[in-house]
This record gives sequence, structure tokens and C-alpha cells, in this order.
Amino acid sequence: MGNIPYIDILILAMIAVFILNRLRNVLGKKTGNEEDIIKKFKLKKDGFKESTPDMESNLKKEGLKKDETINLHKDKNINKVLNEIKKIESSFGVNEFIDNSKKAFEYILSSYSKNNLKALEPLLEKKIFQIYKKEIDNRLKKKEIFEITIIGIKDPKIVSAKVVNNIAEIIVEYNSEQVQVLKDANNKIIEGDTNQILNIEENWTFSRKLKSKSPNWSLIKISEKS
Repeated sequence: MGNIPYIDILILAMIAVFILNRLRNVLGKKTGNEEDIIKKFKLKKDGFKESTPDMESNLKKEGLKKDETINLHKDKNINKVLNEIKKIESSFGVNEFIDNSKKAFEYILSSYSKNNLKALEPLLEKKIFQIYKKEIDNRLKKKEIFEITIIGIKDPKIVSAKVVNNIAEIIVEYNSEQVQVLKDANNKIIEGDTNQILNIEENWTFSRKLKSKSPNWSLIKISEKS
């Protein structure tokens, strides 16, 4: 979901319809402690957490040398890309990225259900943000309330990664259990069931231009688990 050629506008429209349909099945959560959830999904300057304390300490100070690699992921191809990111951005840490991606997942869902566009905008790629905004605007127009309670989230995991033209993309797999309901203006449930727990399996793609001044990773795509 980056710069899509004009001739692919039909494909873009199909993707937009898919995401709009998925939003009601995926997005939204009221936690009651949103202030404790991250305000932005970002790299912290001291945020490296890897396999051993000694390795972590040394890499924080020195980063990775040109031809050096460390074990960041069991998949060789993903490990190669993560090492490439680490060499460009010494503050990048896989454990922290995964931890923050889980917080971002919760925060985005919470902000969506609360119609908080201001909170969503820094975390979403522009086209994705416009899709979210359209769905929220439609819901507000109908005075509908969308609520999701997240029962649990399995540990997220990185399933793909790439760097192209100094832009990193990392796909994170989320498996969560959720209760979803859509209510009308009178607080009557019109969709969903408070007694039904849904298993939601999603892949979220986060992107960031490496070495940019902004530390934010943006959500650029949501897709079903392949």
C-alpha cells in the first residue's frame, strides 16, 4: 500500500472494500487504561533487547560491524533483513519491536473504537488513515457504537521483512480472541454477540524509512493470515 499507479485504481478500490469489511471484524477496543498504552509506535534510542546481556550491552555501544551478523530470527531470510536494519539503525531491537507492535495493535484498536482520529493519524499510512476515517465518519453519522473486548493476544511474531530503497517493511502476525458488538444510538446490539468469542488471525504490515528523523513506524496494510 504505497504509491499505487493510476492504472491500478480498480485494485485499490477492491483493497479498500476489503479493509472496510475487515475493520468491523478486527478494529476497536476499550481498555480503560489507554493512557498507559503507547502514544506512538517508535524506536527508542536505547531500545535494544537481544539474546544475552553481554551482547546487548556491547551492541548498544557499538552497533553491528559491516560484515557481522547475529541471530535475530530463526528464518534465515528474515534474519538477514533484520540484521540489515540493525546495521542501518543501531537502536533497532527485535524484542522491543515485537513488544511495541503488540502495544500498537491494542492502541490502534482502542483508538478506532473510540473514534479517535487524532491518535490514529500518526500511526497509519495516509491511504489507510483515509479508509479508517471514512468508516468512523459513517459510524458517527449513524450514531453507531462499535465495541471490541480483547480476551487475549498470543505473542505476535514477525513473519516477513524486507528493505527496499532504505524503506523497511515488517509483517507481524497477530492471533487474538475478541468479543465484538455494534450498537445503535439506543445502545441496542445490531451486530455481534457479547457471548461469542471470535478468533481473529491477521497480518499487519509496518513500514518506516530508515534513518529518517521521525521514529514512527506506520501501519500500511492489514491482511488475513496466509
